[in-house]
Amino acid sequence: MKKVLFIMVILLLVASPKADACVGKVLTIGAVNSSEGQVLAEMLSSLINERTGTTIAVKFFKNEQELYDAVKVNQVEISIENTTKAMQALNKPVDTDVNKTYEFVKAVYEKDKGMVWLKPFGFMHSNGDASPSYTAAVLRVEVLNNFPALPRVIGKLGNLLNDEIRSKLIRSVESGEQPKKAARDFLKSKKLI
Repeated sequence: MKKVLFIMVILLLVASPKADACVGKVLTIGAVNSSEGQVLAEMLSSLINERTGTTIAVKFFKNEQELYDAVKVNQVEISIENTTKAMQALNKPVDTDVNKTYEFVKAVYEKDKGMVWLKPFGFMHSNGDASPSYTAAVLRVEVLNNFPALPRVIGKLGNLLNDEIRSKLIRSVESGEQPKKAARDFLKSKKLI
């Protein structure tokens, strides 16, 4: 009887999904080296690390092209992108309907690039041009397969950052506050970490 019970317990442990599937693994977040990119990357890093135990490396790039190149060669698993820059990278005209643009880049990235756009962070900015855009985390498909909890964890930031909060965070970084501290303080204020 003890032997049967022991075998059943072992089978149950082996067959059950691992709750801490992200623990012990390293993910790299890539962003353009700007105040906004730094704050958002540090925010994602802190949130993912605190919620999943996953070790996060953050890399900053001079421009979008360097970031795209790093994603192509699997140096970056999660990138921070906005819809206007994505349309430019796809050599497509930017639509004034930001929701339509978001759905378009989301579909094309998944089909052609093997990347999944998550829910936008919530702020709308226009990069100094006339085209409003959403900014969101974008993950490689294989990352979703290996880290199935990530969309839910990152989704906690979806529609949380409005234009005012974004501007405040950027101003604080440009005034000398460390991006990591600004990001963590914001996450703590929202009780996300």
